[in-house]
Amino acid sequence: MATAFKERRWLAVATLLAFLVGAMFWAKSRDSFQRIEFTFHVPGGESVKGVALLPKPIRPRPTVIFLHGWTDTLMKDGEDLQQLAELGVGAVSLEYNQTNEQAFDREFAALNNYLANQSWAMRNATAWIGFSWGAQRSLGFILKHPDTQPQVLVRISGGWIADLNQFGGETNNLVLQAPVLLVQGEKDTLFPVADVQRLAALLRSNGVSVSSKILLNRGHGLEPEWLLVIRLVGEYCKAKLTPDHPLPDVPVLQPFPFWLCELPAVVLAAWWLWLRKRDRRRARLTEPGDAKLTGFEAGLRITAAVLAVVAIADTALHLVPPHLKVSDRTLEIARRYLVSPKCSEDFETLADRPIWQGQRLKTLLEHVELANYTVNELVNWKVDDDVYRKFVLTPLIVGGDTELNWRRELWENFYPRIRHENTTASAAKGVVRFLRERVTIAPDYPKQPGVETMWRRQIVNQEDFEVIYTAALRSVGVPARLNAANRTEFWDGKNWQTAPRPVLETCQEFEK
Repeated sequence: MATAFKERRWLAVATLLAFLVGAMFWAKSRDSFQRIEFTFHVPGGESVKGVALLPKPIRPRPTVIFLHGWTDTLMKDGEDLQQLAELGVGAVSLEYNQTNEQAFDREFAALNNYLANQSWAMRNATAWIGFSWGAQRSLGFILKHPDTQPQVLVRISGGWIADLNQFGGETNNLVLQAPVLLVQGEKDTLFPVADVQRLAALLRSNGVSVSSKILLNRGHGLEPEWLLVIRLVGEYCKAKLTPDHPLPDVPVLQPFPFWLCELPAVVLAAWWLWLRKRDRRRARLTEPGDAKLTGFEAGLRITAAVLAVVAIADTALHLVPPHLKVSDRTLEIARRYLVSPKCSEDFETLADRPIWQGQRLKTLLEHVELANYTVNELVNWKVDDDVYRKFVLTPLIVGGDTELNWRRELWENFYPRIRHENTTASAAKGVVRFLRERVTIAPDYPKQPGVETMWRRQIVNQEDFEVIYTAALRSVGVPARLNAANRTEFWDGKNWQTAPRPVLETCQEFEK
């Protein structure tokens, strides 16, 4: 038997490998993006590293080249590239030479040649977004290579460059075909706002379409609004590059079920266990006499069997009923076995409402448990019981809403962003900032059926934005409601206040 077991160790190893491969395949199918690391060659023998982040499914898409600032590197561009790729564009960055302008020009020209030969990059639909030093380098490249230009040029926290001095006050000498967007912090000390205004005036005098936005009370890095600015300029680029389809094109996933990915591992494991059992049965047949169990061994086996039955029953009790529809029977089961004493009053408050028809019991339990846990154990502010039950606990934002299963999804995304805040006002600022980083506001977009759909599609109209904003605040323990004008309000502990707004609500504000 020992020999047979050793001979079949390869089967155990194969089972483990099949499990790991299946898990990786399952995880990859749930990834919204495909990351392509590439190296392209510059005339003269140099090699430059680059990365492209492409939304799934892979197909020809508009391309946005992001040029980071002086202290940044390719390794730090991941979050910025993802922010752009989530809009449905191919996001590209490179590790360019930051100390030699001529070397940068050669590298950037080679990158554009490389992208021209990629099947996923749409022809004549390219935007360049440069931040700080990247903004300086990209403008300098266009002035020296007017035959290579993007369809959109965005400069974030950039300034005047020496190459512009040759144009002086003359017009019609600066050949820049693309519309230009200038975004600057009011308190930028590296590149003052005056330089940006001077650049905008020169471009306009040469017939260039220029839009500029000065963000009040923001410095060179535009913190804490940086990712929101990237989202907004990405939306701006997408609208300019594909005017027939200006809205974000959210990646579409078709993930494989976990059980299907792990089915080969399960088959191998079952085969291995069957072979081991067969070997043991054969070994017993060849052994002289029958080995009898002692009383202690028999009792131990019976005890193990009883405990296993109890464990399975308890697991089934906590797993099966939550997936059933809310009814008098399932509510009674929840009261007796699933709801902790500290949550019983909240449970009764929600269970008595008629909104749960057709909903799963799990949705009701998650609202009760997460709201109670967040307000009583996590946040750093106090909420009165009456305000808590009306404007935190309840999942209904507007009448007639049937999509109520939103609390856990929003809580998992928003709570980490506000966990260190001490007031509902500061928490509300963090919530609206992150919400706008994730969700596009399109004034003419059709109304969505509920919060779950809004969050999944990541595009809402102004009215729906107020609804999901209110839900996001409630998910992190901030009492919130819609006022008579359907605008979000939050409770500051004493009064209802108008909820903070994002620094910009739509990318169209860049052109105002």
